[in-house]
Amino acid sequence: MSDFRTGPVGKPTEADKRTPAMRNRIHRVALLLFLLGAFRNAAAVTADEIVAKNVEARGGAAALASLNSLRRSGRFVLPGQNLLVTLSEVKERPGRFRQEATYQGLTQIQAWDGEKGWQIQPFEGRKEPSMMSEDDAKPFRLAADLDGAFVNSKAKGHTLEYLGTEDVDGTLAHKLRVRLKWGGDVTVWIDPDTWMVIRDLQTLTVRGAEQEIETGYGDYEKVGGVFVPMSEERGPRNSPPASRGKSIYEKAEANVAVAADAFAFPAKAAAPVGAGR
Repeated sequence: MSDFRTGPVGKPTEADKRTPAMRNRIHRVALLLFLLGAFRNAAAVTADEIVAKNVEARGGAAALASLNSLRRSGRFVLPGQNLLVTLSEVKERPGRFRQEATYQGLTQIQAWDGEKGWQIQPFEGRKEPSMMSEDDAKPFRLAADLDGAFVNSKAKGHTLEYLGTEDVDGTLAHKLRVRLKWGGDVTVWIDPDTWMVIRDLQTLTVRGAEQEIETGYGDYEKVGGVFVPMSEERGPRNSPPASRGKSIYEKAEANVAVAADAFAFPAKAAAPVGAGR
C-alpha cells in the first residue's frame, strides 16, 4: 500500500528528508521560476496587440471608425476655487478640434482646423482671434485625433513602441510611447483589466522649453457605440492631485452636426458660443 505523497508505508520519501532550510530554498526557486515565466509572458505582449485590445474594449474598430464627430460638455474645476467655468468641445474627423471655456460671460476659444491652430483669449485681454504658433498648437493637434495617436500610428506617420508595465496608482498598466511625426511624444498607460487608457503624458517642446503635461482619464461611458472618458484631470508631471484642474463632462453626443465654419479662423468676429453648434 502506498500514498502518492509519502511513498510506500513506513519508508520516508526524499521530501521527508529535506530540512526546513532546504524546503525554503526550493520554494524560493519555484517562486523565482514562476515570476520569470510571468515576466516572459508579459514581455511577449506587443504594442500592436495592446492597441487592438484597447480598440476592441472601446467598442470595436467598426464602431470607432463610424464615430465621425464627438461633442462633450460640462464644467472645469480648479482646486480650492469656487468658480463656475463651463466647457464645450467638439472633435471631427479627419482631425479637427474646438474647445470653449466660458466664465462670467467671457468665452475662451482654442481650435485646430486640421492644419493650424487659432484662439481667442479674453481672460488675457485679447478678444480678437489670433493664430497660434506651431508649438502652442501641438496639444490641440493631438487632441483632434478621435482615435488616439497610438491607433493606426504608422499610417499617421508616428512611431509606436512598448515600454513594458508600470504601476499607476496600484494598477500594473501597459505603457506605450508614441513619437509624434511633428515632434514630441505622448506616453500612454493602459489598464490590463479594462484595456482603457488611464493616463497619458505629453512631452512637447514649446518655445525651446520642454513641457510635460500629465492627464488622468476616468468615468468612461458608451457614446455612439464607443466608450469615451467623462473626466480628465490634468497638470504638470508629478504635480500633486490637489493642484490639478479637472474637466467633468456631463453630456456627450456622437456624430453631431457641426457648423461648416466651426473650426475655421473667424474672418471678422468670433463664432457663436457652443463649440460649433
